[in-house]
Amino acid sequence: MSTTPPTRIGRRGRRTRRGAALLVGGSLILAIGPATLGGAASSPTTITVAQNKTWGPTLTLKDGRTLYRLTKDSTNKSVCTAKCATIWLPVLLASGQTKPVGSGVSHLGSFTRANGTHQVTYEGIPLYTFIGDKKAGAVTGNIKDTWGQWWSINPASPTTAPKKKGGSGPTTTTTSGGGIAY
Repeated sequence: MSTTPPTRIGRRGRRTRRGAALLVGGSLILAIGPATLGGAASSPTTITVAQNKTWGPTLTLKDGRTLYRLTKDSTNKSVCTAKCATIWLPVLLASGQTKPVGSGVSHLGSFTRANGTHQVTYEGIPLYTFIGDKKAGAVTGNIKDTWGQWWSINPASPTTAPKKKGGSGPTTTTTSGGGIAY
């Protein structure tokens, strides 16, 4: 199966890539690029472990984006849908990819979401990225928001709240009003 994004012929006879559009709360969101809500990335999804100077060993994508879990999720099941999935982007298998690639990471898998995409898991825990992380290595999603408690993942203890290096306990931010201004 090809991993090349679908193309079409535009009105002027040129080949163009298809994008995806999503209407959220009256706002039109266009997604053009490697990963969209309706489709998966075109290059293989690869999970790795990075040494974060604040949080220690942390699961990331190969490009350095931090991976998170939602504590309300159960094994191989995501409760993050609709608007949640536009802020907490499910990590998806690439088109044609049958299993995630682990670089120094094992225990990876996937399950089929309600929309037919395949979300990547670590030890059965659904994985997400956070739109609030603006650069590789950023970890701004250890928070509690409208959808629940989110944690970055230490692969040695994936079901435990992360601890700041040198800190004595879990450190998370609870947002006022139960939500975050995105």
